[in-house]
Amino acid sequence: MRVAHELTAHPHPDPLPEGEGVTTRWLRAGGRDVPLLAGPGALAELPRALAGIGFQGRLFVVADEHAVDLHAGRLHAVLGAAPMLTISGLEADKTVEAVSRVWDWLVEQGAQRRDALIAFGGGVVCDLAGFAAASYLRGIGLVNAPTTLLAQVDASVGGKTGVNHPRGKNLIGAFYQPLSVVADTDLLATLPTRAFAAGMAEVAKMAMILDARLFARLEDIGGSLGPEDAEKLAPIVARSIELKADVVERDERESGDRMLLNYGHTVGHALEAGAGYGTLLHGEAVAVGMQAAAHIAQRLEMLPTEDARRQTDLLRQLGLPLAWPANADGVLDRLALDKKRAGSRQRWVLAECVGAGRIRDDVPVELARDAVAVVTRA
Repeated sequence: MRVAHELTAHPHPDPLPEGEGVTTRWLRAGGRDVPLLAGPGALAELPRALAGIGFQGRLFVVADEHAVDLHAGRLHAVLGAAPMLTISGLEADKTVEAVSRVWDWLVEQGAQRRDALIAFGGGVVCDLAGFAAASYLRGIGLVNAPTTLLAQVDASVGGKTGVNHPRGKNLIGAFYQPLSVVADTDLLATLPTRAFAAGMAEVAKMAMILDARLFARLEDIGGSLGPEDAEKLAPIVARSIELKADVVERDERESGDRMLLNYGHTVGHALEAGAGYGTLLHGEAVAVGMQAAAHIAQRLEMLPTEDARRQTDLLRQLGLPLAWPANADGVLDRLALDKKRAGSRQRWVLAECVGAGRIRDDVPVELARDAVAVVTRA
């Protein structure tokens, strides 16, 4: 029997009915209340979620072609004959050219402002389709239906949309909140082991800088979890979504607290771009970036040695890389394009202990260079 996992209550005048095992957390952002559904079978609740917020337009689907191959039956059962455009879903194809293809398709379909685009797939599809929705007719509705663990706990929540530039990840984009997010943990069963581990990296990231109890839970069961564990994953996905939603409500456009969610991303994004998009999975890059950040925090006498060791042990337990062979100078050069910079200062998200993080802009250049060198050695 499936049981509902509890999330912190978030007031709303008209709470949604919930399917068995599905939880709803309301996010107040972008001037609206956004229902975030998580758990096994969440996709089937999408029509009721949209009805609950008064949506009456047409639905158009932009989907990862691989996700459609795996989940076409579930998708059609919920959306019927909604028009669909399939894209590759590969990080290397997250480009302005791919967004232009979505724009062209929406024009051909006659999509209007009252309509909505459903992003069905991983983080690439959520980011790319989100940017297309944000910019087509200066903004139509957006629904995120993530099919990977990484997208469920990170890319689909919070309103970040965008595409890559040859010189940096996600340099082109916009903040644009979806109408709803449905994170169906049943869909994770088909994930390859490597992609599942990459998603767990984002969960570990949030736990390390926001939630010591979640971190301890991952230490207890993280190594035994697999893509097929929809029930066990449901509370972890729900808690991750809640943590991110809490931060987004305080800082929707990343001017303060939301930067904490970039723990591991400063070096991670530089590694991704340098390796060639898709060579190093996003979660893998984040894990390596977390190790670089921990090195810096220890040298600054912020992070206790024992807490740094716990991070290393957890990442290893989750099957994630702790380093990646790369040209250290090339990684450092790419840090100059990091979106978290403030003028000439590089801002770093660093952990103070398991469950708490802080933003620093006073990391010596030589210390940053040393940290990059440590995690890029062959």
